[in-house]
Amino acid sequence: MIRNKRQKNRSFLSPRILPNSRKGLSAIITTLLVVMLVLVAVGIVWAVVSGVLIGGAEDIEIAAKCLHIDVRASAVNCGTEIPIMCNATFERTGTEYDEIAGVKLVFRDSVNVESSTLISETGNIEHLVGKTTIPIASGVIAADSLEVTAYFEDASGNEKLCEGQTTTFTF
Repeated sequence: MIRNKRQKNRSFLSPRILPNSRKGLSAIITTLLVVMLVLVAVGIVWAVVSGVLIGGAEDIEIAAKCLHIDVRASAVNCGTEIPIMCNATFERTGTEYDEIAGVKLVFRDSVNVESSTLISETGNIEHLVGKTTIPIASGVIAADSLEVTAYFEDASGNEKLCEGQTTTFTF
């Protein structure tokens, strides 16, 4: 209870929280909870969006590298003994000088269309130098063509094929 003018001015200039009033306290707690929920929601949305953006940017970078890579077989010699062993020589042209992680090879038999084997040959093929592989077990008895697709590895070590850059060598 305010008794005089002086006490009235003092209470007006320096307001205090009344210990018996819980309305002001609950409004503050409610506001803090809403702010905390908003911050958590923003954090979750940011984590999802940044993951998508980073992954998309890395895929775009690899796709750009693939546009300037041309890896093809220049010679393939396959034996006749089982298991069928083949030696292949690869050439790499294009304007991209980054190291590739390797090539995916598919040996095919044009007579028996269902007969094919996918083989992964790891290692870089240097630009304009070429590479002769060690004998490869083709798994196809009468192989007469070889498809070559280069691939890169992303930051987490996953293989990213240069789709649309597959070349075919018929022998």
